[in-house]
Amino acid sequence: MTGATSGLGKISAMKLANNGDTIIVLARNTVKGEALKSEFHNQYPNALGKIEIIEGNLNCFDSVHSSCLKIKSKYPVIDMIVNNAGIMNFEFKQTVDKIEETLQVNLLSPLLICHILFNNLIKANDPKIIFSSSGLHQGEIDFKNIEFENSFSSFKVYRQSKLGVILICRLLANSLKEYNVGIYSQHPGVVRTNLGRNAGWFSKMIFYVMGKSPEKGSQTLTYLMETPNLLLETGEYYADCKVTETSKESYNMEVAQKLLIKIQEYLKKYITLETPVFPKEE
Repeated sequence: MTGATSGLGKISAMKLANNGDTIIVLARNTVKGEALKSEFHNQYPNALGKIEIIEGNLNCFDSVHSSCLKIKSKYPVIDMIVNNAGIMNFEFKQTVDKIEETLQVNLLSPLLICHILFNNLIKANDPKIIFSSSGLHQGEIDFKNIEFENSFSSFKVYRQSKLGVILICRLLANSLKEYNVGIYSQHPGVVRTNLGRNAGWFSKMIFYVMGKSPEKGSQTLTYLMETPNLLLETGEYYADCKVTETSKESYNMEVAQKLLIKIQEYLKKYITLETPVFPKEE
């Protein structure tokens, strides 16, 4: 699970660990990771499960790759992959891989995680993949300026990344059915989290005033994590714990296929095995 050291992700992670699950948290900040473990033990001293912290940074493909290899080796069977982490930058910023950070953190790295851990995932009895998306997914994929190096807009970049999440979930749903893997995207609503931590004071105030509590924001994510695939609709987008209609563009599978090919180009160095997420090219 990513995005579990704060906000709604933390609530969901602690709840499932308390119920008996082992939650492997990929965290770029190990101090926050250890703080999560301490809070969990203090809040649930008799918990049936546990939280383990693995250091990994979504804005560095090498870091994601090495972290996932550690997880792959230690945990032969993984029940689910929860890509909950997300950022919204208010100025153009590149990662160590020289890629616009929002695109890499919100879309590219999560798919790399799914690809590397896929063979561990399909050994589970009821495997699933969950992505946190957003109601702010309107618009289109700008393939000519996908990193928004020209005319950067924080909202356009963020919206595009979350539209990409929905498109890819819908596209992969059919191929993953063969492996009994469910894949879902979810919208927590406007939540008082650290998403807008780099925003100006006015934007931060909007997040705080309009946002719901992390406890309420976590409900749909927790619902998807706890509910068997049989009772869910794979490939769909959930809000308020139910399937919800999304923008017209988010149902365009031709765009989704084109986007998947583009993502595969970014991650080509790390695609060393064949999975339905990224079939290996000959």
